[in-house]
Amino acid sequence: MKKRLLALIPVMCLLAACEAAYKPEEEKYYAFFMNNYPRVTDVAPSGAEEKVENTLYKRVEIEIGKTISKPEVDPERNNYAFKGWFKDKEGLAAWDFDNDIAISSLFLYARWENTKSEAYEEPEYVYPEKIITDANYRVTGILNMPIKDDGSVDLTTGAINRLEKHKEDVKFAINYERKESVTLNVATYDISEKNIHLEVSSGETFDIKVNDVTASLSVASANKTYEDKAVKYETLGSEFENYHIALGGSSSMENWSTSTLDMSPIKTFNHGIGGTTVEQWTDKLLQRLVLPYSPKAVVYYVGVNNIINGDQEPGAQVGQKLNALFDKTHEHLPNTKIFYVLINRLPGYPHKQNDFDVANNAALEYAKNNSYLSCIDAGKDLVKEDGTPNAAYFLTDGLHMSKYGYVIWGQAVKDAIINWLDSTR
Repeated sequence: MKKRLLALIPVMCLLAACEAAYKPEEEKYYAFFMNNYPRVTDVAPSGAEEKVENTLYKRVEIEIGKTISKPEVDPERNNYAFKGWFKDKEGLAAWDFDNDIAISSLFLYARWENTKSEAYEEPEYVYPEKIITDANYRVTGILNMPIKDDGSVDLTTGAINRLEKHKEDVKFAINYERKESVTLNVATYDISEKNIHLEVSSGETFDIKVNDVTASLSVASANKTYEDKAVKYETLGSEFENYHIALGGSSSMENWSTSTLDMSPIKTFNHGIGGTTVEQWTDKLLQRLVLPYSPKAVVYYVGVNNIINGDQEPGAQVGQKLNALFDKTHEHLPNTKIFYVLINRLPGYPHKQNDFDVANNAALEYAKNNSYLSCIDAGKDLVKEDGTPNAAYFLTDGLHMSKYGYVIWGQAVKDAIINWLDSTR
């Protein structure tokens, strides 16, 4: 019997320890500060739908019977001014932080005032014509692809879709040089013959054969999803007018699902594809998703995937690839401004920060020597005072920005574009 009692002692101690370990915690109370955005379904530029409930801004533990403190930093929202915290979603009853007492957990709602100004007008783009004296009219390219020695031009599906959509008048697609007194009277596209026919006032005519080279620029071998998204953009892009702002690059650009609204009244189109690398844009996607739309400016955010995925390339190598992308973009779009958004400091990749810095510095150095490139440090306000990235502005993967991050990041991009546009007036 004594032996049996001794055997039970460890079991009783174990039960006591478990009971202590699972003792219920004291009840806690919180103030939930809500962004008070409406629930919406966003459609990313790639066509993917995503549910967004951009509501919770901050949760703060509170004490019952006492006043509560408001967040030190006010929330931000593009084109809106924050007007305080309220007890109701309608913003009718303000919370008095000096006198109101918490009697339980509570929800407080941000009130917003729309500050979007329609006064800003984007400057009209004027195509910089080249006036010549050695010929009446010279066709130099179609939708920013050069005329080949045999008189034909290599185009992709996006470009061909645009020609077909406007087959009776494709003057917008012609890159040319002319005498001051000569004008282009006729520019049509024959879909069945894949032929562009031009007639100028001097009496000369031109016929340019179109070669569809899209198959040679496919990115399906890297990832079929990339190709599917590229095709979707090409299908939708036939409606685009010339001389808007092109947004391109990897997932941070694609995931900017509110880019059209955030950049308004600046007209933009977003052709970002998550997962893509610098060389995929240089070798394939530039010709397919940028050149056919003759943008007056193009904004790239790309390079992260080169560093963190696959071969995990060093920053110096990525910097060289970025310079090649800038070179090729300028070669085909000599009158287009190029912006490069520097790689963010990412909370999930502190071990790659040196490579990010080296790649960024390569772009900054390039910009010093080439006025057509400017760099945007859109992520500078996504970091804490000590320089480390603020996780509140990123998703849990430590790579992609949250909706809150895009408010700050997107505004920096917009400010840079507006400053440049104003300088061109």
